[in-house]
Amino acid sequence: MGVDIASFIHEYFIRPMIDSSVPGYNMINTLTYGAILMGAAFYVIYPFLKKKEMRFDWEFLKTLLPYILFGISLRVLEDLKILARSPSPLDPGFYIFTPGIWILTFILVMIGMFIGKWIEKKTKYSAPTAMFYFGILISAPLLLFHILNAIEWGGVIAVVGIAGVICTIVFFLAKKVNWDFLDTPLAKAAFLGQVLDTSATFVALEFFQCGEQHVLPRLLFGAFGNISFFFIKIPLVLLILYWLHKEYQKEDPHLHGFILLFLAILGLATGGRDALTVWMGTCSP
Repeated sequence: MGVDIASFIHEYFIRPMIDSSVPGYNMINTLTYGAILMGAAFYVIYPFLKKKEMRFDWEFLKTLLPYILFGISLRVLEDLKILARSPSPLDPGFYIFTPGIWILTFILVMIGMFIGKWIEKKTKYSAPTAMFYFGILISAPLLLFHILNAIEWGGVIAVVGIAGVICTIVFFLAKKVNWDFLDTPLAKAAFLGQVLDTSATFVALEFFQCGEQHVLPRLLFGAFGNISFFFIKIPLVLLILYWLHKEYQKEDPHLHGFILLFLAILGLATGGRDALTVWMGTCSP
């Protein structure tokens, strides 16, 4: 019996975008989006930025922070029912959900880079500074809207507080036992991003009526409870950071920096989105 391609695409890709009764992610679209994201990041974006002699460090991540804020702020507009999802790239609703939101944010980053280069040639301002302020310009209205309409201050304080306590303890221990894989600001940011994601997910599920969209966490929480995320993800992230430092820090520092940047962005984007969802009260009891 042949596979009905149209039905397959609708069930695993289109329906999760338009039907709120099913999780946004399943095993098929998770693997597909993951492969596309990894392929684009390491075979398109990394070579392009390396050719442009971009330094993958904490300073570059700071330049990208407003664009991350833009992406998560736009994403939460769908949770608030202000914008509706759409499977069509010709519809604005396509760009508030994976994969469209990643595409839109990347396009804006590229625009910011070109604007930054142009301003650097015309004025005394550096390209990263101009790029940063362009990101502030596009993200500020959305962020201001969320600040003015936020209702669950206790929830977001809990998210930030838990993440802050964990990072403080780990960074203190790292200094005491000389974990050199956490020496750099970018490595710390990568760890912080992943811890923020863990903390936001825990608070959203444990104290609010949020639902987990991703496949593996759903299976994990169903088997071991929400708090298990801390005991599995944090040691795993530390092991990954240790391995990356050991394998790439000296052999290929550019790739090492890019991977740390990639981990930081993923954590800050997903964790920030969850924290903002809690803050806006879209899944309050």
